[in-house]
Amino acid sequence: MNAHQGVANLMDYRQSRPWMELILPLYSLAMVILYYRPQALPPAIEEKLVDGMFRWVIWGIVGALGGVLALSALFLAFYLLYSPVYLVENARRILDPHVWVDHREVRFYLGCFVLLVSLVALALMNPDAALVSFVLLAGSAQFLWRFLV
Repeated sequence: MNAHQGVANLMDYRQSRPWMELILPLYSLAMVILYYRPQALPPAIEEKLVDGMFRWVIWGIVGALGGVLALSALFLAFYLLYSPVYLVENARRILDPHVWVDHREVRFYLGCFVLLVSLVALALMNPDAALVSFVLLAGSAQFLWRFLV
């Protein structure tokens, strides 16, 4: 194996984070459940069993995952809100059959626009359901990006 293949393998490994694709959706689901049903919190966590340094470790992990979820939600909100701007600015280019367009990019922004319209419609009918959907989408954003592209 030459040096170029080693760097390529390292880059492929660094871009793929399968543990995050599993943990972040589970974390977002747990946050939604605990928000609406705080009695679902295991009693062992509330008791004195989780005391001292172990409690700080748990809070550190929860805080770190909360930060990653917030960052994911920020990127999701950006792409959802930018999708109509992108589609309007590039409508003439997208509809012209003689101009080359990246179909994956157009499909991505169309998917984001459909999600935006769906979330707005859901927010008008049931704001709590829209908030839960957005949080779950933010937790599953890596799956979403892969699906849309």
